[in-house]
Amino acid sequence: MDITKEQVLQISKYLSILHHTKGRIRIRISPKITEMKEEFKKFNISIEKAKELPKKIKGIKEFKLIALLGTITILYDDALFPSSILEDLIEGKNSEQVTTFINKIAKEIA
Repeated sequence: MDITKEQVLQISKYLSILHHTKGRIRIRISPKITEMKEEFKKFNISIEKAKELPKKIKGIKEFKLIALLGTITILYDDALFPSSILEDLIEGKNSEQVTTFINKIAKEIA
């Protein structure tokens, strides 16, 4: 099942960038993301799966999800994983390109 542009925009409203340098981004997750519980069930997404999936994505070196603090830290290879995709996802920009990128990765790791 592909993710839609609307779902990408819906997720982005719960995220904000705390700090970003080339190759490393730290993201705040709003506690209100629990409002999307049913949406995550449709995609069979859990905290455990969210921690494991990035290990399969080419260009992601390290992924730390700290649910208690509501933060994610991602170390990535900028040559393989464009920082603009992360920024656009979090800021709700260029949703068509972000959606295409996410669905492409989903097919590669499936």
